[in-house]
Amino acid sequence: MRRVVVVSVLAGAVLLAGLALVFTFGEDSPAAPALPEQGRADPLVSEAGALGDPLAAFGFALLAREAAETSENVVISPASIHAVLSMLLTGAEGETAAEIEQALALEGLTGTALGQAWADLITAAQASEGSKVSIANSLWLRDDVPFVPAFIDTNRDYFAADMRELPGDPSEAAEQVNSWVEKRTAGRITELVSPGDFSEATILTLVNTVYLKVKWEHFDPALTRPEPFTLESGEAVEAPMMQAQLEAGYGSTDVYDAVALGTDGPVTVWIVVPKGAHTPEEVAEALGDGGYRTLLDTAQPVEGSLAVPRLSLEYESERLKEHLQALGIVRAFSPYEADFTGIADLGGRVYVEAILHKANLDLDEEGVEAAAATGAVVGVTSAPVETFAVRADRPFLVILAEEASGAPLFTALVRDPR
Repeated sequence: MRRVVVVSVLAGAVLLAGLALVFTFGEDSPAAPALPEQGRADPLVSEAGALGDPLAAFGFALLAREAAETSENVVISPASIHAVLSMLLTGAEGETAAEIEQALALEGLTGTALGQAWADLITAAQASEGSKVSIANSLWLRDDVPFVPAFIDTNRDYFAADMRELPGDPSEAAEQVNSWVEKRTAGRITELVSPGDFSEATILTLVNTVYLKVKWEHFDPALTRPEPFTLESGEAVEAPMMQAQLEAGYGSTDVYDAVALGTDGPVTVWIVVPKGAHTPEEVAEALGDGGYRTLLDTAQPVEGSLAVPRLSLEYESERLKEHLQALGIVRAFSPYEADFTGIADLGGRVYVEAILHKANLDLDEEGVEAAAATGAVVGVTSAPVETFAVRADRPFLVILAEEASGAPLFTALVRDPR
């Protein structure tokens, strides 16, 4: 059976080398805040930003849980999901906040520091000429609810969240949210929410989108040809395999070989192929347990050959709520235990009714294009190597990472590229 897992984390260190980030704001929103320019750092030697390691830890843990649920290809964006949960965290209190902090691997990075870390990561992933990357956030607010001003201000100032009125009619609410998402993903995601996702108790919806389109010149289309790809079952199928001879960042352990491909933007694309009998899930586990930071720190420029199939991946996380609960976020989803008094103090309990996520990714000879969207509906109750020859001709991983920080934007586990 086909299977690919892709995880997007805000900055980008999986399939792309050099991610560009551009904020897109609503027509009636204030202008985007000026972001200071930063120099482009070598992705193989630069220090990760404050969010780089937390995004990697959260992203690979979530990737493993999504992968365990299906034998099909999977694409998710941990960056997009992390952003929504981080915005929720600004209104969480007590044990509810502690559970979110632990699941997001923040280790004390909370409050203003968390907001500033997101602002810094956004700056590091700022758009560069010739490529397009955008991260957009929005809060959809019911107009009759007295929201805590600090919650609104924090999300506007640090997450550049677009403030929108949430229509009371579920069909109208779904139409407006989906239209907002479609515009900010270049039409790649047209339906994130449905009318059934909203109830009379819904007071707020938090939405994030991540979109990127970057180019490269590593692969000559004339060299692409059908070649065998071995599925997990052992069956060999044909896939359109792209070919390249190049100098690239290369890292190798007992578990995997990894190649970093540069693009025309601040996004790095990592192709990670298991060694021997190791599985993609084992690779994800190794990367999530500090291995991704080690890979970034130890990869070296090396000349070699690479073969990787064209990819076109699309996925909807149908059990994201359950996966987040398994990672420790339990109270946030409980109408009896959630503490979001930092969002609104209405007498009843404010809690997360639903969390939704969709993502897709295309990789070919011209470059990479990917999009992701996440929505949370909130309601209230009454190592160095001299050479390499890597062939991604069996299940492997792909990582899209922001160049300066190394934070993974998208990650993928490819089981069948057809």
